Amino acid sequence: VEITKTITNAQWLALGGAAVTLVPNPGANKYIKVLEASIFFDFAVSNFTFANLEIAPLGGNVQATLLAAGASPVDGDQVWTLAPTTASVFSAALVFRNGTAANPTGGGTVQVKVRYQVLDTLAF
Repeated sequence: VEITKTITNAQWLALGGAAVTLVPNPGANKYIKVLEASIFFDFAVSNFTFANLEIAPLGGNVQATLLAAGASPVDGDQVWTLAPTTASVFSAALVFRNGTAANPTGGGTVQVKVRYQVLDTLAF
């Protein structure tokens, strides 16, 4: 399955304390495995700055990350493709979050595209 989620500027500016749900919890005995992910920074005014950006199950290990070193700040439209990690998967919603409690800055919107698979342990 592939989804694209638009992160509003207000959500982006609050990302240090409020993760954005990309995919809801698929239910008992089901796990979301990230196959690939991309992030599009749709630049408007001031530079996007951030700590590491992470895609992970809510409360779980990072499945894909965009490291701030070499990526932040973003001063124009930019697309980054993220490689998935080998982290264990939790039965939880998949979220987009900032790697620290500090809020990112910048003007514009961010779009996150995720291709994923739902693993069902009862029909593995």
